[in-house]
Amino acid sequence: MSLGYSDEMNCPICTKANHCGLADSAGCWCMQEAIPRELLDLVPAESKGQACICVACVAAFKANEGLFKR
Repeated sequence: MSLGYSDEMNCPICTKANHCGLADSAGCWCMQEAIPRELLDLVPAESKGQACICVACVAAFKANEGLFKR
């Protein structure tokens, strides 16, 4: 996995579209999801608070945390 990409519309972990719904009236899926601290710690400093991790990365991390080791 490549880390270090910063774009608010893309996941900072995999760089694919993060489908953030924060601007939608219903809100984003991530506001209801428990994102593991260990995964949040992998977000590059320049992307923290700027770009959402995508649902695929959250699911993959929960299934196999070892895939995300630096």
